[in-house]
Amino acid sequence: MKRLVVVLLVLSLSVLAGYRVLTLWRGTRLSLKNPSREDLLQSIRWTPSNPNPYYGLGLYYQWNIERIDLQESLRSLEKAIERNPLSQRYWLDLARVLNRTGQGKASEQALEKAVFLFPTGYTGRWTAGNLLLQQGALQKALPHFAYLLARYPEESNLVYEVLFRVTRDQSFILEKVVPGDLPSLNRYLSYLYEIGDKETAVKAWDMKTSLGLQDDRKTVLRHVDFLIARKAFAEAFQVWKARLREEGLPAPSDRNLITNGGFEREDLLGGGFDWKMIPVPGASFFFDTSAAFEGKRSLKITFDGKENIDFQHLYQYVSWKPDRDYLLTAHMRTKEVTTKSGIKVEVLGTGRTGPALQVSSESLSGDNGWKELVIAFHTPARSEGGVVRVRRERIDKFDRFLSGAVWLDDLQLVEK
Repeated sequence: MKRLVVVLLVLSLSVLAGYRVLTLWRGTRLSLKNPSREDLLQSIRWTPSNPNPYYGLGLYYQWNIERIDLQESLRSLEKAIERNPLSQRYWLDLARVLNRTGQGKASEQALEKAVFLFPTGYTGRWTAGNLLLQQGALQKALPHFAYLLARYPEESNLVYEVLFRVTRDQSFILEKVVPGDLPSLNRYLSYLYEIGDKETAVKAWDMKTSLGLQDDRKTVLRHVDFLIARKAFAEAFQVWKARLREEGLPAPSDRNLITNGGFEREDLLGGGFDWKMIPVPGASFFFDTSAAFEGKRSLKITFDGKENIDFQHLYQYVSWKPDRDYLLTAHMRTKEVTTKSGIKVEVLGTGRTGPALQVSSESLSGDNGWKELVIAFHTPARSEGGVVRVRRERIDKFDRFLSGAVWLDDLQLVEK
């Protein structure tokens, strides 16, 4: 048996070597990556039943700048298909050439055969969708793109970009193409976030809600933060409150638009309309259960005396109505706060055309027991919200380094 295996191996190597010598002698190079026309014709004479040289000629006549001949390309591709009608790539290239020669119906038929051969493949569906779009057959192209979105989610953004170039209508894409399941809708939302399309993002979110699809907290916060970044405070606030109620957490109301104004929790959901506490050299944040104006604890900020801090690192986004009167109250306590530039509370309005409102309370320094800080303000027209923050301005003096401690509690924002 061992001897037989050795004999067969020797014969195989001899046949392979003989084939290489023969093909070189006859001038045929089937293994070339970019064979010339003469190479391909030589291959056809040597192996006329082989479809690959005909297919190679079909490509050659399409793309060789010096000798583009689409009719010859068609004839070569048809001969390749006669020899192997089960190759999807042959049918796809035939469809491309038929499309280039204005034979839309024949191109569509070739695409049908290509997809039939491998209905779950990416290349066939992608080529079919694009060629049908080129022919103006949008409705026939849509099922192919919908299939790609469902089966090849990693290519979703490319599908959306192609469809938008043709339709110029993201709402149409949402309603006609995007599958109605939670992963697909969230992928589409991610794409809309990237291109900054707030209007369609709101529609996609509402579609999820109408379908009863449940998101995790992280996904909800991403949507809320996107809307805030686009200054759509009212819509973001509704999504925020809905999630709080869904999780059984206390939600802001008309009686107080501030979230977690007493700092009774470190956060509610995180992100969105929660407090933002941004680390900064020279300052530290603590929740202090030994000192509270109301409830069980307050927020304590300590300053180490080593920095001239331009402090604006504690803030919260808030939602309000345009052209209305509001009242913000906050309770603050200080201990040994240095420098004449003390600590205050500030309201900034972020209108559609940029900041349009900036009002501040009095600033506190030195030692103060619990004191109520009050800011009355009128919101600008077309402004849906802004920022409430704790502020200390950098100063250019000898005693500029800030030290001491500040406690903050019981912030409330109400419409007057």
